[in-house]
Amino acid sequence: MTGPFAFCGIAVALNGRRQFATSTAPGIAAHEESAFRVASISKVAVGQALASLLKTARVGWDTDISDLLGWSLRHPNPAARPVTIGMVASHSAGLTDAAGYLIPPAMTLQDWCQHRSVFDAEPGARFAYCNLGYIVLAQVLEKLSGKAFPQMLTDLPQGAGFNWAGVASAIRAGRLPTYRQQQGKFQPQIDHTITTPPDDGQHPGMFSPQGGLRCSLRGLLDMAEALETADMTPLWTPQMGPGDYLDGAFESYGAGLQIFEHPRFYPRPLIGHFGNAYGFAGGIWFDRKRGCSFAYALNGLPMGAESDAVLAEENRIFDVIAELEG
Repeated sequence: MTGPFAFCGIAVALNGRRQFATSTAPGIAAHEESAFRVASISKVAVGQALASLLKTARVGWDTDISDLLGWSLRHPNPAARPVTIGMVASHSAGLTDAAGYLIPPAMTLQDWCQHRSVFDAEPGARFAYCNLGYIVLAQVLEKLSGKAFPQMLTDLPQGAGFNWAGVASAIRAGRLPTYRQQQGKFQPQIDHTITTPPDDGQHPGMFSPQGGLRCSLRGLLDMAEALETADMTPLWTPQMGPGDYLDGAFESYGAGLQIFEHPRFYPRPLIGHFGNAYGFAGGIWFDRKRGCSFAYALNGLPMGAESDAVLAEENRIFDVIAELEG
């Protein structure tokens, strides 16, 4: 594999066997047990927790999300459709990140959403990926469970946690920062040091439900294997309307899951999620036809590499996984 990267990791579970392969740049120590920020792979944990809780509470995806939040999340056009839970989960609510989503701990999510332009399309009209929506969903989780966001997520892999919440000190000490490469050197962007969210914050965004899960490569493979029994219900498909599908990086979307019937980068249907932020690119995936689960992590992308398109290195990983012999 080309790079170079600060850390490369690939994990595969096929026919009852689990295999891991990792490599690091000189001077960087990490392995399959090292925890790091997994970016938007985090949405799998949030979306699947929500799907389970909705089923238990007998609440439908078509429920007006304002009824659960306890405050009004509405498009400024009074004639627009209500914003449903399913729309927010599938990035079709019309929400946008244009006004930001790094909410000050002392501000409520309600104040943030009601005093900024957080909509750029009418609800249900188009697909547009939005991180803010998963902070909103985290508050729905809190309302439904009666627990704070970190405490209600009980199905995370061992040693994983959002913004390090609940992660053991030994795992924190052995963490892998997220790097970017600049002029032949790797510069830490995230987790060079750790800042713990305040205890008295006003919203779950402090724990970065949209991308702040810290997890190891081994834990990512655990998440990939769990996809076999995940709620795969598509809440948005390209047949439902236009969208920012990023030249095949998105197709259908469900409860925190990217759902591909015809991926451009792999020969068979897949469910899972990409992650890409701060110099990290990765993914967890389940090949339903072959029963193959896999995860990968590339840490140390070049400074300024901000595209969400599938990387050439990712395409090579998909090619290799697709041809594995059982």
